[in-house]
Amino acid sequence: MAKIGLFYGSSTGKTEAVAYQIKEEFDKQAGAGTVEVHNIGSATPEQVLSYEYLIMGIPTWNTGELQDDWAVFFPKIANMNFNGKKVAIFGLGDQNGYGFNFLDAVGMLGDELMLHGADVYGVWSTEKYQFNESKARIEGENYFIGLGIDEDGQSDLTAGRIQQWVKDVKAEFNL
Repeated sequence: MAKIGLFYGSSTGKTEAVAYQIKEEFDKQAGAGTVEVHNIGSATPEQVLSYEYLIMGIPTWNTGELQDDWAVFFPKIANMNFNGKKVAIFGLGDQNGYGFNFLDAVGMLGDELMLHGADVYGVWSTEKYQFNESKARIEGENYFIGLGIDEDGQSDLTAGRIQQWVKDVKAEFNL
């Protein structure tokens, strides 16, 4: 079994594509087989909790809503114990079209996971993003609670962001 379970939800395929880019980057930096990728839509709570290290990928839909698969899984988190779990979150959003709720689902997921004991790693600078509001932004800080990806407006920055974030998370996970 891989050390890290990566669980994503994706309706358009963009979050899925980023999930596999993150897996590939972990393969390069930490060795092949470090990450196992799963669609949250077919995952069970037991499967999620079987990993010590987790990466969660979630896009923000419409005006700050959860993606469908995450909306179904989200209530299950209330009955899960994440104590001792190290979790990193990445999310997709459109800062130009939805600048008043950019990456909100990342913040919603992070809050819920921490409420149930998770230790969240992989914070990411808000520099080089243009948005008005975000539930993913750590209050009073210039950081998101996880990696922000904007495939609509900044796809040219995705590969570099993933490379640096994986390096950071790998170090924070002590891998």
